[in-house]
Amino acid sequence: MSKSYTVLLSSILALFVCLLLMLCYFNRLATDDYYFIWDVRNHGIIKGVTSQYLEWCGRFAATFFMDIFYKWFDVEHTYYSFFPFLSALLLFSGLYTLLQKTCSIINLALTKYQTVLAAASFSALLFFLSIDIGESWFWFCGMSSYLWSIIAFIWGIAFLLNTKKSKRSLFASILCFIYIGGSSEVYSVIYGLLMISYLFYQYKKLTSLTVLFAAAYHKRLLIILIPFAISFLIFLVAPGNYLRDGLFPEHQFWYSFFITAKSFVKFGVFYLPLKLHYILIFTVPFLLLGNTFKEKQNKLFDTSFKSIFKQLSFAFVSVLFIFFLLVAYVMVETGPPRIWFLVSFLLSIYCSLIFFYAGYKGLLTIKQLRIIKNVSLVLGFCTLIFHLINHYSIASTYARANDERIMTIKELNEQITKDTLIFLDPLPPSGMLYSTEIASDTSHFTNKELRLGYNLKFHIALRK
Repeated sequence: MSKSYTVLLSSILALFVCLLLMLCYFNRLATDDYYFIWDVRNHGIIKGVTSQYLEWCGRFAATFFMDIFYKWFDVEHTYYSFFPFLSALLLFSGLYTLLQKTCSIINLALTKYQTVLAAASFSALLFFLSIDIGESWFWFCGMSSYLWSIIAFIWGIAFLLNTKKSKRSLFASILCFIYIGGSSEVYSVIYGLLMISYLFYQYKKLTSLTVLFAAAYHKRLLIILIPFAISFLIFLVAPGNYLRDGLFPEHQFWYSFFITAKSFVKFGVFYLPLKLHYILIFTVPFLLLGNTFKEKQNKLFDTSFKSIFKQLSFAFVSVLFIFFLLVAYVMVETGPPRIWFLVSFLLSIYCSLIFFYAGYKGLLTIKQLRIIKNVSLVLGFCTLIFHLINHYSIASTYARANDERIMTIKELNEQITKDTLIFLDPLPPSGMLYSTEIASDTSHFTNKELRLGYNLKFHIALRK
């Protein structure tokens, strides 16, 4: 990486941080947030988690941590503003630590600045590759089960690789995987399959359990899998899971393959083409990093690019197939955008590795690298500046309209003494934020949840 490129890339990443901070400032509570605030306000954290576990969902870890903040902040949305940025910061620091540990193990000498750029580029890539940025990054209720699960996985692996402070890092890794096991069933299955597959691959290569577990990392991984499995089983046997499952259509194994095929079409036709420019902007740093090390000898990178590309592509498609099939069978549909956040995470890993290895193997000439580098920088600046200008207008207008709505219903709640119906004007588009819009039907869950959040004495509906 040249000095001029790193300075320009840092500027693009700084614009991304500005975009993130701006969206955090204009973000607001939405839909299910209000229900959980009402629940923890009236029943407390322990009873709230217990009732969810028994009556709706087994995500005890995600619900517990989410309820702590709902208890502290109630409906004061200002206090929640730092949440998405704190999550992004935890993601970045986890990636930075994981990259440091990994590079140390494979003898790849990345400088601190290069590691910072790589971790920040991956964070930005994951952000923009999200199926729905609002659901994944700015909906407080959804963050605890999906975004935080991925952050916990990154930190869990980083702690696993830290053998200097063996006992403390092992304990921290166990806590991360307990959280994962109690947060998302589909994510937990994928993580578990990946870790077990890794151990099996190492066993096939070493052909001996004694040799396999002689390595500290493998022994620690086996130890971590036990509490992770227990946490997942506690999640799985929750009575609430079976009650909620009754709301879904009947599970059909063979029909799930048809839904899986639809998911692949949705991924390849409606999702991936719209994300290609983000991939170009934020994976070129990995291409150039790989090119920086192409002269250095490393046995780990002896395999040809063609072979690695085939192996990684096969692994990526295989994991996608398992993920899509699990979601199809459990939900009898392709699933909401927030659950697809794992797809964004896997795609980010896949693209970063492919680009890094392409650079390491020197597949492109100096001229080709210069063209790709310049195109990615221009595209990066144009994209981020456009988003900053465009979404400032959208997000600020949305936040202002929402604040006016809240102020109106709070004033009416002090004046109205009997049950009545109040019509509210529609909110403007929320852009990258998650909208808290209600429906024209007073019985819709969004209307009910807003009433609960502010203890409204009257019914509300959206003016058509």
